[in-house]
Amino acid sequence: MSNLSTITSRIQQVTPEVAKQMLERIVGSARLDAASVQAFEHDMRDGRWALNGAPIVFSGDGQLLDGRARLNACVRSGATFESLIIEGIDVTAFETIDAVRKRTLADVLSMREEHHGRALGAALRILWTYSSGRTPGIGKPPAPTALLGVLEEHPIIRDSVKPALRAMPLLPHGCGIALHYLASAIDPIRASQFLAQIQDPISDSPDNPVNQLREILLATRGQGGARKQTYVLAVAIKAWNAFVAGKAIKLLRFAPDRESFPRIAGEQDWGPLSRATAPRLPETSRSASRSIKVKALMIDPAMADSLLADRGPNRTVSAVVIAKYARDIEAGRWRLNGQTIKISSSGRLLDGQHRLEAGKKAKKPFPAIIVEGLPDEIISSLDIGRRRATSDILRERGEVHTIILASALRWLWMIRTGVVLSANSSPSTGELLELLENTPKIRYSLKHVATIREIMGSGIAAALHCSFAEKDEERADIFFDRLIDGVNLGEGSPIRHLRERLIRTRASHRVRLLRPNGSQLA
Repeated sequence: MSNLSTITSRIQQVTPEVAKQMLERIVGSARLDAASVQAFEHDMRDGRWALNGAPIVFSGDGQLLDGRARLNACVRSGATFESLIIEGIDVTAFETIDAVRKRTLADVLSMREEHHGRALGAALRILWTYSSGRTPGIGKPPAPTALLGVLEEHPIIRDSVKPALRAMPLLPHGCGIALHYLASAIDPIRASQFLAQIQDPISDSPDNPVNQLREILLATRGQGGARKQTYVLAVAIKAWNAFVAGKAIKLLRFAPDRESFPRIAGEQDWGPLSRATAPRLPETSRSASRSIKVKALMIDPAMADSLLADRGPNRTVSAVVIAKYARDIEAGRWRLNGQTIKISSSGRLLDGQHRLEAGKKAKKPFPAIIVEGLPDEIISSLDIGRRRATSDILRERGEVHTIILASALRWLWMIRTGVVLSANSSPSTGELLELLENTPKIRYSLKHVATIREIMGSGIAAALHCSFAEKDEERADIFFDRLIDGVNLGEGSPIRHLRERLIRTRASHRVRLLRPNGSQLA
């Protein structure tokens, strides 16, 4: 474990040449979050980068542990950026870096006290893809910082939040906000009327486009996923086009395999959202290095409580995340990995509330690095990006089939802790790595069930095989062999009944959305 007295820190201007040198001593090979690199690159090139207390982390012997995305963005942008550098971290702590919970766009909007932040975030993602000519809900969304730029350049999107409430719960709030904003560019009064009539129709005509849309929304209510959102938004746009044109509709539908995503008829050039950039922070936020203080120390429960006293508007804490961190602190798995707890110049806690709450819950001190003196405005830029997945860490350890192995370890952890049916429990990365070390036979289970994926998830199958094999390895092998191939299973065989049930369940997940009369929606 890192010795607190050996931790050093400094503020440094990182040039592209220096960034290249730092990247030569990188630890790990997990894939980069392309969206984060692109967002950082744009911010650096446009002079929007701000020192926010997120460090570039090195081990005691100079190996790069954290900061790849920022350094790659520096090289790609050709711009110099200012960063906190922390050195002296134990290289074995690398596996815990970026395992902390990342902020979502909804978190950031909530911290900025935006009304209905989660729905507004969903609307911003829809508008981004729509404005670039792509299909909303398909493909990876842009970085949260870019979506905040959309909101900054088009603040009247907020005016669509309240009208969209009138179409709930039939039309998802995020879809409603996006649709109202798009439709308002054509006719703001009728845009509000259209959404209101989805919930409270004023006509009983089956050919009325709002009634046609209402029927589809009732049929798809309760179904989730990006595909459903894409379909709902497409038919809603078609219904709006007919509504504003005063046309009747015999059959409202969208066939993505035969037609392109619909556009708002007669839409105006209301702005290139897809080229929006992150919000520009005040100049004082981009030159705050002189007021920053960094210290490494043990945080006891009393200090954690004191730091939590002034957290201001912040994201809602997750009890699952707190419990996960607390178990690591209690078990001595928590490592000083260079990731910082950030305090503003006004004393407000900007980042670290989950770690501090976990310290209180564990009732034990834990090591941390505190950065003080940061501008309050940088809270929107903190902790945004792709969370470092367990599969990334397993890949860096030389494991194979790491996504499935990570899934198997999670399932095995849930089976052993008795929380399979609980939605409020999640293992930490440390717990999963410890489980792998203590249960190496999970690798054999993974190979044994490799061909089961057509009827069952490979991760849960491997976890079950491993659990069964602890009782009787030979019979566990036979059980899964017959579950996979179905050979010589009699009418009363429990394996046969399970196999048939799994096949039926798997097939039901592939059934396409249906209208009440049985015809396909897409």
